[in-house]
Amino acid sequence: MNGRGHSLFPLVVLILLAGVSIWLERSTSQEQRGKDAQLQHEPDFSIDQFTLHRFDQTGKTQYILRGEHLVHFLDDETSEVTRPRLEYLNRPEPMHLESEKATVNKEGDVVVLTDKVYARRAPYQGKPESTLNTERMTIWPDDEKMRTETPVTLTQGQTVITADRMDTHSLSGEIRLQGRVKGILYRSSQTPPKP
Repeated sequence: MNGRGHSLFPLVVLILLAGVSIWLERSTSQEQRGKDAQLQHEPDFSIDQFTLHRFDQTGKTQYILRGEHLVHFLDDETSEVTRPRLEYLNRPEPMHLESEKATVNKEGDVVVLTDKVYARRAPYQGKPESTLNTERMTIWPDDEKMRTETPVTLTQGQTVITADRMDTHSLSGEIRLQGRVKGILYRSSQTPPKP
């Protein structure tokens, strides 16, 4: 009997070790699930009334981003901004963009404006003020590119153009309108009659 007890001892120890291992694995995975649940898009900090300056390679201000409230999220490192204002000042014709909300990605190089998106470009070299209205716009602020997949209205003076979608590159001045494009165009000066 004594010899038999010694032969069962390693088996009992192995069963206890296996049980403890299973218990540890389950308890740590539950703790990890609890931590993951806590990281599900919950803010880790917020800022009221902020101003962010972005400088170009020469040290001049390229753009300024302002907002009433910013909330940063730890899980994906995005930020949500209330009443964002984006201003491009380092250009001949300053440009101003605003909306009710914005989401900024982790790197800060993509900004998605939503709800009452409005843009205004100041008059320049005889061209009247230009405006843009839409509901959602993705902006790459460093490259000064913008894209919207929602209906957009553009004005320049009395000219009004609407489209379903738009891509624009402010540095090159290129605007591409897509979908149902309609407009009323006004010329600033009379075209001379053909001879």
